[in-house]
Amino acid sequence: MKYIKKIAGVKHFFLLKGEEVIATAHNLQIGDLTLDAAPDDDVFCENDVLIKREHFKKQFTYKDGKWIEDHPRYGYFQYFSENLYYSRERNKEEQLMRYSIIENGKETLFEIKSELGIMLHSYNERLSMYIFPEILDRSLLFYTKDLQFLWKYQIDELNFKIVAHGVSIVGDTVVIVKREKINMTVFRFFVEAYCIRTGERKWGPKELRYNPSFRVGGDGFIYAMEQDDGGYTFVVRLDPKNGELTEYEIKSELLNPDDRINGHSFIDKNMMYFTSNSPVPTIGVIDLKTMQLLEYQKMETEWEAWTTEDPIVTEDKVYLYVPLANELHVLQK
Repeated sequence: MKYIKKIAGVKHFFLLKGEEVIATAHNLQIGDLTLDAAPDDDVFCENDVLIKREHFKKQFTYKDGKWIEDHPRYGYFQYFSENLYYSRERNKEEQLMRYSIIENGKETLFEIKSELGIMLHSYNERLSMYIFPEILDRSLLFYTKDLQFLWKYQIDELNFKIVAHGVSIVGDTVVIVKREKINMTVFRFFVEAYCIRTGERKWGPKELRYNPSFRVGGDGFIYAMEQDDGGYTFVVRLDPKNGELTEYEIKSELLNPDDRINGHSFIDKNMMYFTSNSPVPTIGVIDLKTMQLLEYQKMETEWEAWTTEDPIVTEDKVYLYVPLANELHVLQK
């Protein structure tokens, strides 16, 4: 990777259909176009749809070079694509979640009974399925695209919860990582897999000695970059078919025992791009076929800031946005 530039004063960074979107306190740059922005405008990008909220009230979608105000039936508006989006509201007294899903201009209304309420759900386009996570991170509801209920994943054990970003889908298998809280400082982690359409358990739960941030590889395996307290750095590979876990130690003179791998990564073909703090934000590249560290590059910055974002990888560039430093780093792939 060749370091290209650093951009300071960045509030948000996204790619919109491959085009760079950079939000600062006073403007929004979309490719070569610059738009004025208020300091308190909340700008975000969901599934190649650019959205802003003015004063956290009115919501607008960017289309054909201009902002178009959205008028959802309910609040909490979310896009899955330009032509598929929903809004929702909760009726606490009736323990109902009400949804309005609009696809290609056609609206569908439906309700889900939930005592706790439901957080932002996800949509898997390949499987045409919705996953609704209930509040408290102890259950997931699986629905077809035409809103037919399939099954519910429920944690019944005390002190357990689903790990944030701990749900991976490979083929017809959903892999779920859950955590048990022993006390204020000790946690145990488990992984298990189910048929995503029927809820039939395929394997697990299996205990892990770490908290994985899994990413799905192009080869059908699931990977995570890990590091223990002693500085031992490794890639763990999980076979979603049978739960087999394999650890590959990463040995390289480029790695320093004081470097802290932070779990943020992106897989492009057979290459894993991961971040660390050493102590400045750093990007590494591992070949998942050979498990060799190919590159390890520190960002040109004065900040010893913890990186909290996954690297973004395109055909020719690698981006690392560091919110704590309000910096965007751009590298030639």
